[in-house]
Amino acid sequence: MEPATRKIFGVASEADAEVTKPLAFNQGFYNLFLAIAALLGIVLVLSGQATVGLTLIFTGVGMMLAAALVLVLANPKMARSAAMQGGLPLLAVVALGVAVAIS
Repeated sequence: MEPATRKIFGVASEADAEVTKPLAFNQGFYNLFLAIAALLGIVLVLSGQATVGLTLIFTGVGMMLAAALVLVLANPKMARSAAMQGGLPLLAVVALGVAVAIS
């Protein structure tokens, strides 16, 4: 609802922010659940359940990266936001691929 936050997400007015607030709330929890899946995957890998753990990690961060790609493809003006959203997931996917390749 704050002006600085609305500017980051390209929401023009407080009225528009009020309308999109429930959608943003839902999206926040969606992202939280993806992060939980990735973190659970890390815990499982560390506990010896490599296949299930790596699957959860890749699923979580892969969806995060895919969402960033959708964002930039749908609106190239959002490239900076997509880079912030997808930077760490991209690194995680690359690291996961390297780790699987060398193991």
